[in-house]
Amino acid sequence: MIKLLSVAVAALTFVASTVSHAESSTGKEYQAVVETAYNYFNGAANGDQKLLAKAFDQEFGHVKMITKSKETGKESIKSVPLDEFSGYFKKATKDKWEANILSVDIVDDQMAMVKLDFHTPKTHYIDYLVMYKRQNQWRIINKTFVAKKKQQ
Repeated sequence: MIKLLSVAVAALTFVASTVSHAESSTGKEYQAVVETAYNYFNGAANGDQKLLAKAFDQEFGHVKMITKSKETGKESIKSVPLDEFSGYFKKATKDKWEANILSVDIVDDQMAMVKLDFHTPKTHYIDYLVMYKRQNQWRIINKTFVAKKKQQ
């Protein structure tokens, strides 16, 4: 009976230590993913190219957006490399921008999906940021978003 109890305690201790390790690893990864998302947001808001370079995988990443032809009204999807997209944010905005992370999903401490809700005075955006962890760094590999103009 004591031997069986010892085995049970040892098994529970092993499971508890494994779960504890997984939570600390996942917590660390969660913070790194959130930091990457905010590096993107703050880099764009402040025209900070260094923060954007820290957030975006500028070698492989793309942003995708819905565009509408002014002539035909037909919608299409435009894809822009993230290094080019970063160039859109050359200087700090004069407006106040606000962002909130709505969800974070991390898979195998290697891939993540962040849903970011962000507002400017004129537009409300929902961004989906797909990240990969390469060379021990989280980087946005794909940014897809929708934008809705606010009533003025």
